[in-house]
Amino acid sequence: MKRITVSLCSGKTGYEVNTSTNIDLLAACRDIEAKVKTRHIVILEFGGAEISLYPSGRMLVKKVKSEAEALDAAKLLLERLSVRVDWD
Repeated sequence: MKRITVSLCSGKTGYEVNTSTNIDLLAACRDIEAKVKTRHIVILEFGGAEISLYPSGRMLVKKVKSEAEALDAAKLLLERLSVRVDWD
């Protein structure tokens, strides 16, 4: 079982969410609007949060007020991208 972690990023400007799930960014993000969309990073506004998504499944989630909000934004984004992650 993969462990999902959420922690305050070192710059204290957002939260780091690690899903331990590899993601093909270009395939996953074909149908979403993004500020930046490459195979190395996707940066987008989603549900009021700004999310930087990496192929390793790591995310930086900004414009949220708590770890719980960051985790909720990450879950909703992965559901929207049809990326399957075991959250429990």
